Amino acid sequence: MSGIIREERIGDCVLYQGDCLEVMPLLGRVDAVVTDPPYGVGYEGSTTKHGRNGSAYTSFLDTPEEVARVCVPAVRQAVAKANCAAVTTGRACAFLYDTPRALGAIHYPSGGNTGPWGFVCSQPIFYYGKDPFLSRRMGSRPDGFSTTEATDRSVAHPCPKPIGTMRWLVSRVSFQGETILDPFMGSGTTLVACAKLGRRCIGIELDPDYFDIACKRVEEAYRQPDLFVAPPAPAKQEAMDL
Repeated sequence: MSGIIREERIGDCVLYQGDCLEVMPLLGRVDAVVTDPPYGVGYEGSTTKHGRNGSAYTSFLDTPEEVARVCVPAVRQAVAKANCAAVTTGRACAFLYDTPRALGAIHYPSGGNTGPWGFVCSQPIFYYGKDPFLSRRMGSRPDGFSTTEATDRSVAHPCPKPIGTMRWLVSRVSFQGETILDPFMGSGTTLVACAKLGRRCIGIELDPDYFDIACKRVEEAYRQPDLFVAPPAPAKQEAMDL
């Protein structure tokens, strides 16, 4: 069994419905990883507009144990396939991941949600591999940023990242025409950012409802491209070991 339930190709994005732990071994190398794994929307002590305690996902039990069982090995697999990676994660499970090469942060001046000590005003970014800008001798770039952008409430997902957040992360770890991997695609915000910025992207999502949402959002992104970003040149697809 390949682990792939469904495959969709939209523009320069390839979307796989399936278990990322089963799908990723079938993929070749990518230029970078940008992902936002499940990290504790259902943890005790964290309150968001989606509620308090209890799982926010239909196909994933959002607990520290499940994060350790699924997310940690998936992040390790993904990072091993890329030159660099940016992984956003909650404090509740940050200790579970391998030591990153660098640590940045997304700052929320007004607080993104509430936790045991009040408003949560930042979220860690774990960086792995080499900084692509320093590797090309293009100078230093900030490792974090501040945002007041709200999530799109029309997206039927428990915690979609704002598109501006994912655009910043994609731009920070890659260049136009490169390929990004997101093993926890969710509603497809990383892929939307890649479509807007002229990157290729591979997304993996197990939940069929979120997979459908991601497909629709990516299609819409290609219908409304950024006028000042040229599309990437055609590339030869690397064969998968099915």
